[in-house]
Amino acid sequence: MRRKHRARSPSNESGQRRVHEAFASEILGNERTITVHLPPGYDEEPSRRYPVVYFHDGQNIFDDGRAAFGVSWRAGATTDRLTREGRIPPVLLVGIDNTPARHDEYSFERDDSREEGGRGVLYARFVLEEVKPFIDREYRTWRDRRHTAIVGSSMGGLITLAMARIYHDVFALAGVLSPSLWWANAATLQALEHDHDWMRRMRFWLCVGTREGTARRPFTPHLKRTRQLVATFDQARLVPGRDYYYWEVAGGQHHEAAWAARLDKVLLYFFGW
Repeated sequence: MRRKHRARSPSNESGQRRVHEAFASEILGNERTITVHLPPGYDEEPSRRYPVVYFHDGQNIFDDGRAAFGVSWRAGATTDRLTREGRIPPVLLVGIDNTPARHDEYSFERDDSREEGGRGVLYARFVLEEVKPFIDREYRTWRDRRHTAIVGSSMGGLITLAMARIYHDVFALAGVLSPSLWWANAATLQALEHDHDWMRRMRFWLCVGTREGTARRPFTPHLKRTRQLVATFDQARLVPGRDYYYWEVAGGQHHEAAWAARLDKVLLYFFGW
């Protein structure tokens, strides 16, 4: 299928960005925008291949103007800076936009209280059977699991965990920021507690802020469930620092600016020299 794209490079980034609009999915029966950030020097080194990071909620990853609340992760600028400083190798970034069906697509289980969810298995197939083959075909990537990361926050963190459980043979690096483990009565968390041997093949970044919530009702259960996930990592005999990194951010909140401030550490953990 022929994909439309346009290229541009914001002034605070040295890499080039390509935007694939109306990227259609036969699996999900819808379409969305896929944004690719090429690392500095991509065109000058035609034989070089690159690790890839796939991001959920692609609108929020690169441009403040497209971000849901006017603040993006500025992932291109952050990655380019770390590359220029020699702290990570050049990395190719892929932002996968969400759709109005975000809650449906970012959850394997249906949440009956919200009457949403349950299309996450199809979304996972879309990412790994439609998006990844397209990226690997169109760009010079390392295709193996060791060089492939998936990163998401909130519901995006939830679907990242669920995808890791099913597709750990496709990607080895999972960035899980402030995951919505409460979804569907913590069904994903409960499933992981009883099925975790596969985790020893992964590297996880996990973080949560201590002030994720509202002044009226702080997300104390949210923090508690994230700590339960850490306990599951330990039960699976994952080694802290090697197999997973957990950061409980003092005063950290649940929004794009908070996640943007943590992104450099995620990239350093996955790709740092």
